[in-house]
Amino acid sequence: MVSAISILALLALSGHVTTYSDGTKELIFVQTLWRHGDRSPTKTFPTDPFQEDAWTFGGGGWGQLSPAGMKQHLNLGKMLRSRYVGDYQFFPTKYNAKQVTTCSSTSTNSEFQIYVRSTDVNRTIISAMSNLLGQYGQNDGSSVPDVDYPNITGWPTGYVPIAVHTVDDDTDHLGNMEATCPFREQVWNLAKTSDEVKNFINSEKVQSMLGNLTKFTGQTVDIDNLWIITNALYIEQIYYNDTIRTKNTWFTDDLYAQADAINDQVQLYQNGIFKTVPNVVNGHDVGVLTRKVRGGPILDDMVMHMNIKLDCQGKTTPNCTWINNLKNYVYSAHDTTIYAFFSALLIEEYAVKPNGGYPLYSAAVLLELYIDHADNKPYFKMVYHEQENSGFKDITMGIQGCPNGTSYCSLDILRNFAQTIKPDQPIDQWCYTDLDAKHAGMTTVSLFLIAVILAIQNDFMGLF
Repeated sequence: MVSAISILALLALSGHVTTYSDGTKELIFVQTLWRHGDRSPTKTFPTDPFQEDAWTFGGGGWGQLSPAGMKQHLNLGKMLRSRYVGDYQFFPTKYNAKQVTTCSSTSTNSEFQIYVRSTDVNRTIISAMSNLLGQYGQNDGSSVPDVDYPNITGWPTGYVPIAVHTVDDDTDHLGNMEATCPFREQVWNLAKTSDEVKNFINSEKVQSMLGNLTKFTGQTVDIDNLWIITNALYIEQIYYNDTIRTKNTWFTDDLYAQADAINDQVQLYQNGIFKTVPNVVNGHDVGVLTRKVRGGPILDDMVMHMNIKLDCQGKTTPNCTWINNLKNYVYSAHDTTIYAFFSALLIEEYAVKPNGGYPLYSAAVLLELYIDHADNKPYFKMVYHEQENSGFKDITMGIQGCPNGTSYCSLDILRNFAQTIKPDQPIDQWCYTDLDAKHAGMTTVSLFLIAVILAIQNDFMGLF
């Protein structure tokens, strides 16, 4: 890895000059992770009067982005443009197709600024398109007719399409927390046998709620499919609030609130957040393993990008050309993605409403990389957009080890987190290993020690 001192020298040699500095700190790279906008339910329960034919927007059917969701991301795109084009003057004012390419180590194109990766579902792809429309598709004179877009009747004036890349959803372990991964399922099944989770499941309030919902919904409800009911009811209150109580006669605000609170706690468990730290079952710390297999891959990917960005300054070798002028890497994904990412960093409280629940529509994380010319070291800043109509909130100081009273934190803190929570093998291989295989057992001691260290640090820092 390039030294901090050589970073500055390489920057000088390359003639690289960014257009935004905060004192001695110079911004060189931004990564953005956002949730899609408002959508229809992805599925529902058998007795629900609002089945798939009740959802007609966005082309119709389950899990489609609504016009409201498109607007949320259009507005977020405008906010991002205001921050990085207007205020920071860091992103280019005008989109240039030469500045977008695939992130391949064999690419020969050294001039591009933005790369957008979406999970392979309509709502995240269209959210990305809507967001980019807000960033680079407005009729503000920055794009030229018949140069950047066709000057014909029917084409929105100023709209320049920007490519959105994707990979198969079943193998997308960065963006899709439900990608095929038998190992993750083994860890979750083991976590459910822990005393903490068993006591929760067997509590009177949980058993009573699951029993009532089983009676009301026409299917057996357990903690694994409870989210289907709460999510459908949440969206139906947005779109069918006037009739939901008459068509679902068992529905009440109190029942929904109780079911939602139970589901919130389940989501904490499913993301590796337990009150018992370490939560060791059969020699495995299910909390650490869960965070490794869910949020570990995307955290590792982001830190990898920052390390490469730093290491490639001033280099023109083939493995560096793709990132030399890349200023923004975007992940268009899901609430589950942000939740897993924040849980990997043990800052899930920023991602969710009090005590659980998922990030809201169009929530976005901005991870900014800086070089400090005073000490020649790299720093990061993490900023959060909670929902539509909210601004950008600095959450850097909430990360364990980052100092209070400043918006910046040493990149080594993030690197250490990524190393601690990095999957034990490449995730597409680890997902197909057995939890109790010899190689998995060899990591148990190190996982336990890491959990103990985190527990001691958390207690010392007063975070729990």
